Amino acid sequence: MKTNFTIRLYFKKFWGGKFGHVKFRLVDCNCIGYLSLIALLLLFFHETVDHWMNYIAVHLASVLLILEIIRRGEKQPYSKFFHFLRTFYPIAVLALSWSEMDATCRIFFSSYWATDDIISLDYHIFGVHPTVWFQQFYRPWLDEIMNIFYSGFFLFMPLVSLTLYIQGKKQEALAAFSLGTFIHLSNFILFRFFPTLAPFMTDSLQSLHPEQFTGYIFAEITRITQANGAQRGGTFPSVHVSTAIGWALIAFRYQRKLGYVLIPASIGVAISTVYLGFHHAMDAVFGFSWGVIAYLAALNLLRKRREDLPNSST
Repeated sequence: MKTNFTIRLYFKKFWGGKFGHVKFRLVDCNCIGYLSLIALLLLFFHETVDHWMNYIAVHLASVLLILEIIRRGEKQPYSKFFHFLRTFYPIAVLALSWSEMDATCRIFFSSYWATDDIISLDYHIFGVHPTVWFQQFYRPWLDEIMNIFYSGFFLFMPLVSLTLYIQGKKQEALAAFSLGTFIHLSNFILFRFFPTLAPFMTDSLQSLHPEQFTGYIFAEITRITQANGAQRGGTFPSVHVSTAIGWALIAFRYQRKLGYVLIPASIGVAISTVYLGFHHAMDAVFGFSWGVIAYLAALNLLRKRREDLPNSST
């Protein structure tokens, strides 16, 4: 008992001395919480994950690095370098989390069990397989437009966050990442409960796919990103769609004019994911819904933590 008390006292003193001055924001709780949660889950659910201890080690090392970045950023608020790191480190967390999805998606299940159910639900609601049905409209010019929407999604987060940061709205940029990471990472958690293969990864749908989209420059960009970044299991609900509408709503809150552009663009993103065969229709429907739900939930948390700046929108 005395030993445990001494350890707790030492840890409390160490933490207070090192992080007592630090204001942990919602974005920090999102990133550290997610990385810690997945590491903890891998301790108990790792039968389907090769080299699972490596993932735990990477997550723990990432948490330690994030803590140091936050500490330096809060301790030296006038340092442009550390403040930039403190604001934009979540991008690295999102990239890491997505890159390991293929390996860690099936921690609870041994198969992509939700795939057939999603395909059946699509057919039951629409009377067709939407990704197959869309192929009748394939034209090079229309395919290119859909690819512009699909690839343009990757600009949503940097457009909102960098614009705020460059304009000197640094608190708003932190709030934006708080909202954005909540949407992203909560969606990543849902992947583990509903492991689903994308249409182009599903044999039953591929046998019905006589056509491939064409297009021009943006179509090629899409092919490159899919070839290098697609992850098995990261399909339902569509994080592409949930984060598109999520960042559009964030823009509407803090950059009103940009929001007027991104909200309709997010609808184009949702349509393009199905049109191009990267998502089932239900992926997009539930992705859009989850983006709105997660945004509202995160905004409520942000307000309770007094980190929201509602009067800063323009």
